[in-house]
This record gives sequence, structure tokens and C-alpha cells, in this order.
Amino acid sequence: MRKSLKGKRDEVLFRFFQKELEILKQQANKEEIDLYYFDGTGVNLNPNVPYCWTKKGQTSILPAIRSEGYTILGLLNIHKNQFQGNLYEGAANAECVIQTLDELSNNLERKTIIVLDNASIHKAIIVQIKMTEWRNKGMFLQFIPAYSPELNLIEILWKMMKHFWLEPIHYSSIQVLKESIIHILQNYGDSYSISFG
Repeated sequence: MRKSLKGKRDEVLFRFFQKELEILKQQANKEEIDLYYFDGTGVNLNPNVPYCWTKKGQTSILPAIRSEGYTILGLLNIHKNQFQGNLYEGAANAECVIQTLDELSNNLERKTIIVLDNASIHKAIIVQIKMTEWRNKGMFLQFIPAYSPELNLIEILWKMMKHFWLEPIHYSSIQVLKESIIHILQNYGDSYSISFG
């Protein structure tokens, strides 16, 4: 069984954006634009383990604990197989969004489209004010419809990192977790990669 909010989304708008994203992917393949997927995810010492194998008659137990955590804000370019982003202690805010997007906007090679969801920190007033500056540099934010996370391919990166690349040993301390996340994300495209076909 899976939880889903698909029933709440506007299916016509969703299908329209699916087609729009296919056009953007084709343009990125031709190097007419750069296409990035932007989002954030939180991590803490409560591991995301969807399942595990144990010997018959034994039960594996992961203690649930409250811990400080980190938020990663990142940009994934599937055509260049690249990730860039920032790791923040605790929750990220609109200033963190601006910092992460500013870092990209200062190094643009061509017109750049950023696909992102409608999270409140993505649409904060201070972010909206920066959008004019980014547009003048050639960077445009493309907000996907509500309840459509599958349109934002960075969600696959977060899933792979949490469910497959981070191992139980990486949750032994908050410092080990931080170092493991940094290692994975710095080595994305080499030691860690995803085939988007």
C-alpha cells in the first residue's frame, strides 16, 4: 500500500506539464537550454529503511529517536548527470533557497529552466523579488502543478540516497550521517548515479 495525493491534483494541468517537460528535455538534449530539477529533503538519525532481510524467527529493530537533522537543497541536471546544492542544519528557509539558486545563476552557460514544486519557501516574497534578477541572467523558475512530485526528478535522487545509498552504519551519529551525505552528493555522477533513460 502506498500513500498518494494524486486524487487532489488537476489531471488536465498535470498532463499539460508532462508534455511541457518533454519539450524542455528535448531542448536540453540539444543543448539549447540547461534543465535543472530543484527541491529539498530532510535527513536525521531516523533512517528511511523500507524493508530488510532477517533470519527466520528474528526481528530487526531500529530504535526510533528524536535527533537534530539537516536539510539538503539541491539542483539535479539529468542531462549532465550533475548535482549541486547545499546542506543546512535544521530546516531550510527562503534565504537558503535564494543562496542555492544564486550560486547556480552566477555560473549560467545558456538559458536555464529550474523545475520546482510550490513549497512555501520556494514561493516566498523574497524569492519572488529575486526572480526578476534571475530572469535577467537567463534563469527561469517553472513551478509544477500541486500534488505532482513525479514531475520533479530530483525526488528520485532523494529516494535513492535515503533508501539505497545511505546504509544503517551511516546513522551511527549525526556527524557520520552528515559526512556520508556530503560524500554521496559530491560523488553523484561518478560513484553514485541514476539512469533516467
